[in-house]
Amino acid sequence: MQPDRQYCTPSAIKSVVPMSFRRFSLGSILALLLTAVVAAGCSLTAPEPEFPELTYRHLAPLELAAGRIEITTRYIPPMKEPNVDHRSPVTLHAALRRWAGDRLRAAGGRPIAHLVILDASIREVPLKVTGGVAGFFTTDQSARYDGRAAVRLEIRDPGGRQIAFATARATRSLHVAEDSSIADRERVLFALTEDLVSDINARFEAEARRHLGAHLINPQR
Repeated sequence: MQPDRQYCTPSAIKSVVPMSFRRFSLGSILALLLTAVVAAGCSLTAPEPEFPELTYRHLAPLELAAGRIEITTRYIPPMKEPNVDHRSPVTLHAALRRWAGDRLRAAGGRPIAHLVILDASIREVPLKVTGGVAGFFTTDQSARYDGRAAVRLEIRDPGGRQIAFATARATRSLHVAEDSSIADRERVLFALTEDLVSDINARFEAEARRHLGAHLINPQR
């Protein structure tokens, strides 16, 4: 005689499920499990992104035949949309000031060098995304960050009269996907800031050697 076999029948399952759980339907149990999983996921916080220090001390300084260098700004961050430069881990304005402080050096003389930050803005431009059912299965670029940087270096005599100047401008854009997290957006803003200052650095050096040759120490370096 073959031994009795236990089959996975509703009655068999019912016999092994504790009485306290029999009051709940299968749907209710699944809902409770799903809620627990979601709650566990929400309790896990993503690590804060880390960003390198933006410094330009590794570059040879541009030595000016000037007694001192003054850095001022004409750009006032609006701190509201559509501007988003204030959301960057390092603002473009702060990065430009750091660049000027690292790269420009007063080598002595009667003139005064005056660097003005003309623009340090990043604006968010919304983009059209796919709607309807198709949009559920599509990840579009939902926004574009348009960055603009501009600086002007003026050489003035002791009386304040401008005797030479050089200007550099740079524009760049980067896109943001619609499923980007706050950390993802901060990475995009940081990359855009870094690229803009790099562009300003290259263009300003070329313009300075072209227009400020008489006020540069070793202008052909």
